[in-house]
Amino acid sequence: MKKCTLLSICMVVLAAPLFFSSPVRAIEGFPGSSWGELRQEFPVNRNDNRDNLFLQGWIEQGIDWKRWGNYYLNTYATIRYKWDSLALDWNNSIGPGAGVGITYISPKGDNIKFGCEYIYDQFYRSGDNEQKVVLYMRWFTYWNLKK
Repeated sequence: MKKCTLLSICMVVLAAPLFFSSPVRAIEGFPGSSWGELRQEFPVNRNDNRDNLFLQGWIEQGIDWKRWGNYYLNTYATIRYKWDSLALDWNNSIGPGAGVGITYISPKGDNIKFGCEYIYDQFYRSGDNEQKVVLYMRWFTYWNLKK
């Protein structure tokens, strides 16, 4: 019962901009992003010969519904993925998600996002799945010490 309630709340929050915003011409943007990592892990312990090739990441596409200065109200859909060569169940999943957030983008390009996201992970080696709702804060920044 709790999962249905959380899912219902997330779906209402995600759909709210569709009903309470101005016409489509008022949409501020369609931001998308992705993140990924492919790495080869080598054990430090010589008795453990379990090298592991590991891939993980996500792809996200959203809609900015409203803008207040450098702040944006955003809803989005996402796909998250993990894979490893050791076939560890928790490292072998793929799944969709959906969320809503408030993003701050500074004039320098720094990015902070607060939000709520529903995630469905399908573990394809075991066939299990996991559903969860998460509250989060994400950030992105960069620098160049020479400049």
